[in-house]
Amino acid sequence: MGIMRKFLCWELRTASYIGFYVVVVTAFFAVILRALDLAAFDDDSFEISQGFHSLWKSHQWQAFLASDIVLIALHIIFIFFSVYMAFQVKRQHSILYINLLRRYTYAFMIYVFIEFCFSVFEFSFYGKNSFRLAFVVFIWLYWLIKSVIYIIFMIVLYARFEEMEDKIAEERRFLYVEKHKHSYERT
Repeated sequence: MGIMRKFLCWELRTASYIGFYVVVVTAFFAVILRALDLAAFDDDSFEISQGFHSLWKSHQWQAFLASDIVLIALHIIFIFFSVYMAFQVKRQHSILYINLLRRYTYAFMIYVFIEFCFSVFEFSFYGKNSFRLAFVVFIWLYWLIKSVIYIIFMIVLYARFEEMEDKIAEERRFLYVEKHKHSYERT
């Protein structure tokens, strides 16, 4: 018995398919936001309107640069991984990608946790100044909404995985009964 059978009005297979593309869109937009932050580090004349000036973060520039690079790499990896998983859900039978879905779910949990840690670092650095500038408020709200969507998607993925395991177990029971049914008929 799964934790849920449907998400909103969709079957779990459809909900997971849509969820993969939601990850693609949100991660792509997150890459753009991180690239803007990197551009502000690279060029002193480029500053984000209503964002913190790069000089203000200059004594922590290595940490901000590392977080931008790591998160851009993770976002790009999950863009490609999510597109691949959406293709698997659309084209393949669930038995063929059940192990891949398990790996994706675990990797996705790690991805969300790493993004959470870096975001907590950055927003704790900004402190009370986080709500002073419009761009930083936008980034904070975007990250918060995206995190809630990702947590819901993790629940959908887990429910889909349980549903797939239940179907496989049911097929195995059916095959076992059919196999032994013929042996009982002979005796």
